[in-house]
Amino acid sequence: MDFKVNQLASTLPMSSTTPESSSRLRRCLHALPRPESGTVGLTLTVAAFLAIFLNTAFWKAVIAAADIGMARNLGFGLALASALLAFFVLLVSLFALRYLFKPAIVVLLFIASLASYFMNVYGVVIDDTMIHNVLETDSREASGLLSARLIGHLLLTAFLPSLVVLAWRIRYRPFWRELGIRALTVTLAVGVLGVSAYAHYKDFSLVLRQHRELRYLINPTYPLYAAIDTAMQTAKAANTPVAPLGRDAHQQRPVGTSRRVVVLVVGETARAANFSLNGYARDTNPRLAKRDLINFPEFSSCGTSTSVSVPCMFSRLDRGDYDEYEARHTEGLLDVLAHAGVEVLWRDNNSGCKGVCARVPSEDLSNADDPALCGDGECHDEILLQGLQDRIDGAKGDLLVVLHQQGSHGPEYYKRYPDRFERFTPVCSSNLPQDCDRQAIINAYDNTIVYTDHVLDQIIGLLEQDARQNQDATALLYLSDHGESLGENGLYLHGFPYALAPAVQTHVPALAWFSSEFGLDRGCLTRIAGNPYSQDNLFDSVLGLFRIQTPVYASAGDIFSQCRAASPGNGHGVLKQ
Repeated sequence: MDFKVNQLASTLPMSSTTPESSSRLRRCLHALPRPESGTVGLTLTVAAFLAIFLNTAFWKAVIAAADIGMARNLGFGLALASALLAFFVLLVSLFALRYLFKPAIVVLLFIASLASYFMNVYGVVIDDTMIHNVLETDSREASGLLSARLIGHLLLTAFLPSLVVLAWRIRYRPFWRELGIRALTVTLAVGVLGVSAYAHYKDFSLVLRQHRELRYLINPTYPLYAAIDTAMQTAKAANTPVAPLGRDAHQQRPVGTSRRVVVLVVGETARAANFSLNGYARDTNPRLAKRDLINFPEFSSCGTSTSVSVPCMFSRLDRGDYDEYEARHTEGLLDVLAHAGVEVLWRDNNSGCKGVCARVPSEDLSNADDPALCGDGECHDEILLQGLQDRIDGAKGDLLVVLHQQGSHGPEYYKRYPDRFERFTPVCSSNLPQDCDRQAIINAYDNTIVYTDHVLDQIIGLLEQDARQNQDATALLYLSDHGESLGENGLYLHGFPYALAPAVQTHVPALAWFSSEFGLDRGCLTRIAGNPYSQDNLFDSVLGLFRIQTPVYASAGDIFSQCRAASPGNGHGVLKQ
């Protein structure tokens, strides 16, 4: 401590560091109160701080689920509080080693502080999917979440408490006595946990069974579990080769038929509920409504985040048997197309393809040098159209172009569209939803949908012209990766566990447009459009459009199979089981 005092004194101006003033400063700093206890005292203090101040999202959810405010449930509330405190005592006790104790507590405090902020402000859950999102988020997306409120929250609930922990004097007893005290502490904590659960077993079992989401909100336990699970997956994946898929794929198309050009637009954070094509009261699709296209009103996503939905929709796996590790280490749709001789190009205006385009040509346009469309470190989605016709003209044969949008990525929806598309006002110009009226959030979000409508209309126009001039068979497919919560039930953004997620996060818009050269029966397409489909159908539907022959293709999953004039009745166009 004397070294630190002298070091601090040496940093002051010379006029303040005379021998007398230095001595006075050291005496003052030494006089500052420093908490002191054994390891048990600090353990209990940290456990109480975690349970009370960094688990407010958990307590709000529990109070709403169990009516703890009612007198008849106060006993359960106290039992749950005791159990949570005992649980955190056990957690902190795991790190109670002389040189590990304080650093581990500081790390726990910062993890819990960050998790509590995002759970309280945006209503998200910090699970392994969210950890993957964080790891794959670029600096542009991360900056959109920074705010003075976040800094203040970290200061009050992580930085200052950490200073207290570091200043805490711990009295370590002789080894065997210290070991005995810690064993007694752990035993008592286990006892409190057991007695609390036994005394209100019925309440615990009913509430936790009916509200399984509560376990995701225990902070920092679940975020720690998610981080460890993610680290283990990453370590396992480091030396795992990518398994081949569809290496025997080939095209079977009549000689002399038109070249096929398909543009697949992967939307970002668009929810079906806000597309006027799906009955939304606001006219968010003024241009697409005039197009002769097929809209799929009952379309579901594979996940509630980009890091799950994008790899899933391009993999052979369906949502029911989706395994992230297997999907990321097995070739996917784009690889099978390339094996069959179809040229593939991925153009990105988002945070990357999540490994999907690792083995095909790709372009990152998110930082393009275009003053008309780019600024402040990001570009509007029209950048995806720049040079697109040149890429189509330069392809020698059939071509699939994937355009990955920035779309409606939040929370800064107002940045996702040019000013001229601000149709609904006023808009929320903050990255903190709580700072805005909910209608202003919806207005900004709806403007992003209007802009997406414009971008898709431009692409259709380009494909229409290409079909006329070059006699190519052209098509547009559009589907969003996942939906978005806009304040419903206090939830914002996306990424909620799929089994618990609201429909607005999993019900996504999807549509298709075809030139006449594709030879699809329009009446048939209209009849099947209302069937329930999902991102599971993308794999087979795209292979079917290019007439790819391979055992990994399943006609039952191909939405368009029964509408091809050359093969009537082939497939059923229903959701894959």
